Amino acid sequence: MLFDERDLNVFDSIESRKYFKEILQSYYSQNYRATIVMLYSFVIYDLLMKLQTMANEGDKKAKTKIDSINKMIDDDEKYSKVENEVIDFYKENSPLYFNKFVEDVEYLKNCRNKCAHLKINDNSLFVPSDYHARMLICSMYDNVLSVKAPFIMDLFSIANSDVELYASTISSFSSDGLDVAINQNIKNKYLKRMTYDSIKKSYKTFIRLLLVSNDENCENNAFGLYAFAYAMTDYIVKEGFTQIYQETDVTNIFDRIDIDVIKSSSSRRNALISLITHFTIIMDLIRTNTVLFDLISKEVLLNPNGIGMYRLFYPREAKTVYSFFLENTDLRQPYYTEEIYACLKDSENFDIDEYMTEMVKAIPGFNGFSDADYFMESLIAHMEEVSLDVMNDIMKKYNSNSQCKNRGKHASDLKIVNAYIKEKTELIEEKV
Repeated sequence: MLFDERDLNVFDSIESRKYFKEILQSYYSQNYRATIVMLYSFVIYDLLMKLQTMANEGDKKAKTKIDSINKMIDDDEKYSKVENEVIDFYKENSPLYFNKFVEDVEYLKNCRNKCAHLKINDNSLFVPSDYHARMLICSMYDNVLSVKAPFIMDLFSIANSDVELYASTISSFSSDGLDVAINQNIKNKYLKRMTYDSIKKSYKTFIRLLLVSNDENCENNAFGLYAFAYAMTDYIVKEGFTQIYQETDVTNIFDRIDIDVIKSSSSRRNALISLITHFTIIMDLIRTNTVLFDLISKEVLLNPNGIGMYRLFYPREAKTVYSFFLENTDLRQPYYTEEIYACLKDSENFDIDEYMTEMVKAIPGFNGFSDADYFMESLIAHMEEVSLDVMNDIMKKYNSNSQCKNRGKHASDLKIVNAYIKEKTELIEEKV
């Protein structure tokens, strides 16, 4: 079997699936001349339907061409002239869109003519081989039939309903980036159908609406705009279209990001943070705006859940992430002792004695039960890494804080720590 039912899912209509199955059946029956004649007719039909899709979606050139072709059909123009009009449209407007479009369709056309017309020299019909028929079916499927209709326009006007849909269904920014299913849906439904120029034009629109415009509707639809901006960035990077970020009109959009707009909107700020932290090419663009970059880097790195991205923001900075921690008291958050430890432990100047001392000192004197719980959980997990003298000093500070002693887990935690200190003290005394 050349194709199974899953392969036929590329066709949007039942009629198209039926036509293609008929071509395959002709091939399996070894009617190769009929196969190629039907295949050529189906390819022209498929290209005409794609042209109609483009016209319906607002492509002015496609609309003009469709009107012209429909008039030719009404005037009973020769079918071959209609065929040429369809093919020429794609040659002129999407020469790079259909892979091997010109060569393969022209070859199919020549084979179809040979199959349909007598040879002049011997009054016989051309009989293609199994290989010819199979190769042409596979080529047309891969490079034309399974390819969605291209459109050369601004995506926003077409995808507006999906922007609003995602704006209402996405409620937060995941550390993993855009939901995989949403990303894939945008890619398959829209992006795979776009040329370089239409992607660039559309990308400018979405970045402007998401990060630059102060229109209230943009704010209300920030999650939807983010979904498309993220998916387009991901597609641009993976498909090797990164030259877009060297285009002046694209970089100008990023240069226009107003720090006050970003400050005033948490959704836009978080959208920008997501783009920066998942795509280094966006990070490099924002880095040139020192005021904006400073704002975003502090927003991320002064959050215990973001300090692990220190090297992402400052890849060539001599200062270590642990030094950054020591310089910023906002990061002394005992509730996240273990998470911060995981980010700092591999730093060349990391000192666990100093770290645990700073964290125990930061446990608040009120509403601090949870902070004390998570601090002690981390301390117990790493007691053997802490020197005995410092361990004793940490516990003195711990015991001087009522929030530590009056919590539910105090007794059980203290029992574990005291047993450990006693054991280590006895071992030292034995050696002496």
